[in-house]
Amino acid sequence: MKRKYLWWGLGTLVVVVIVVVAAGPWAYSKWIAGDADDELALPSSTQAASESVDGTWAIVPGPSAETTRTQAGYRVDETLRGQPVTVNGRTTSVTGSATVAASKLESADITVDVASITSPESMRDNRFRSSMIMDTDRFPTATWKLSEPVDISSVPESGEPRGVEATGEMTIKGVSKTVTTTLNIQRSGASVIVQGSVPVTWTDYGVTPPSLGFVDVQDTGTIEFLVNLEKK
Repeated sequence: MKRKYLWWGLGTLVVVVIVVVAAGPWAYSKWIAGDADDELALPSSTQAASESVDGTWAIVPGPSAETTRTQAGYRVDETLRGQPVTVNGRTTSVTGSATVAASKLESADITVDVASITSPESMRDNRFRSSMIMDTDRFPTATWKLSEPVDISSVPESGEPRGVEATGEMTIKGVSKTVTTTLNIQRSGASVIVQGSVPVTWTDYGVTPPSLGFVDVQDTGTIEFLVNLEKK
């Protein structure tokens, strides 16, 4: 009888191990990595502009609601033993300014505190900040700076968004590249709200995507931002 129970126990253990190994990637994606946040987007509810668009604007925290406050971060795909996972990290530590004259964006800059970017997984954040990836001790911030003026006269006062193409210099980990992206601009009351995303190949900026054996990070991803601006 004891031998029978022994074999039954060993059999149960083998089944449990098989289930854990088979379900590991799925469990990681659902319970550890978690679902990625929705992509940043302009608020759906706005009001007509109450300020002239011309002038000097500064990035401010904006609304307290998580989906509409000023923030920036990354979005990247991972593969865990064949299981695809999308992960992202963000920070609200974003500063910058913009100058508009005659409805033309003459200058603009955004600075992101990379060292404060977090995700739902602390181990991923520690790797992200380490010298092996972003090396935030040496390069604590990333920046984007407008390279040439942009006509924004098409952005309506009604609060409806409008996209404009903008070219700027993006600097990550001390490496600068010229990038062109769409800035989705929305005027609302005394504020201007801007949302955008920039596709990146990490190695272009000296960032080597980690391969940890059980998880591979794709060599491309997205830098995304949503900023609220008010007149200085």
